[in-house]
Amino acid sequence: MITLIDRYLLRDVLKALLAILLVLALIMLANSFIKLLKEVASGELSSNLLFQLLGLQMVVYIPRLIPPAFFFAVLYVIGRMYRDSEMVALASCGVGDLRLYRSLIFVVTPIALLTGWLSLYAQPWASRLSAELISTQRGQATELAGISAGRFNEYSQGDLVLYVESIASEERRMRNVFVQQRKAGVLSLVTARQGYQYIDDESGERYLVLEDGARYEGSPGEANYRISEFERYGFRIKGAEGVVAKINRRSLSNQALLNSKSIRDRAEFQVRIAQIFGLLVFALLSLPLSRSMPRQGPFGRLVLAFILYTLYLSLQGVAENWMIDGTTAEWLGIWWVHLMLALIGLLLLIPETHSYRRIHRRLLGGET
Repeated sequence: MITLIDRYLLRDVLKALLAILLVLALIMLANSFIKLLKEVASGELSSNLLFQLLGLQMVVYIPRLIPPAFFFAVLYVIGRMYRDSEMVALASCGVGDLRLYRSLIFVVTPIALLTGWLSLYAQPWASRLSAELISTQRGQATELAGISAGRFNEYSQGDLVLYVESIASEERRMRNVFVQQRKAGVLSLVTARQGYQYIDDESGERYLVLEDGARYEGSPGEANYRISEFERYGFRIKGAEGVVAKINRRSLSNQALLNSKSIRDRAEFQVRIAQIFGLLVFALLSLPLSRSMPRQGPFGRLVLAFILYTLYLSLQGVAENWMIDGTTAEWLGIWWVHLMLALIGLLLLIPETHSYRRIHRRLLGGET
């Protein structure tokens, strides 16, 4: 049965968790947006896919952000309760750490289930869908996607160079177009007053149609150039046929990772599970690390917690590399990092147990 204390902690921890998670998500969102915007500006990515890929990347990042956000949320809430002497009042009523852990169970259980679902299923799905969207763009329709006015746009590994002075946004018509195309070793230059892209309804092929221009074809250094003028000239835009979605191990299903013979794939599966264990371990560490004197403030403990979490991430990376290199046994994997932190959390709880206090009082009494 959920008591008043449980509801109090549940409400405050969830409010702090959402606030911290929102800040971390906005930071990651801004960083991802800048990277994707650079790809759009360079013509590597269609602007139509910008926000779709941005949303999918957030699905990938959220499982990694929940454990630290929850850790700092509990530290802040419990630290504030120590500062306002609420913990002293609870202790005088017989509410100790074990009773507070019961309250945290009501919070951490649904969050752990959500983190597990996001890490094991939503994150691979988002990574796989992102790869498929990029592959579809490059393979079907968009040799000229993301074209920028006022700069040279290079496609087909340099075989096609396109320069557009300006683009009328309302009609998507290009003004003063220059095209350099190399085909079968023959170089051709095309200049036109304007142009536009056209998709044939029957074949689905994409064409670049130029109007009021001239075409120059020949080899550099030779005089046998052919010059022709045209009112309308079009050529098919070669798509990237055969482009396959680049699927990395983060996009693989859990079953594929477990059945794989690659140690790197099996290490990836342990990393996914580690998001859940990391959340539980830091829930255990949060109470002893949040202890402070009344009116002391929680921020000193937050700095210590930040250092500890940074150390945890470093150790997890080291453990993953050791597992891949064969330094540690595969059954040990990266679990030893979580076991070590859980042991530290249990050791920090010992001074608060009734048995320890009784033995401590006896020892002090014997000394006096």
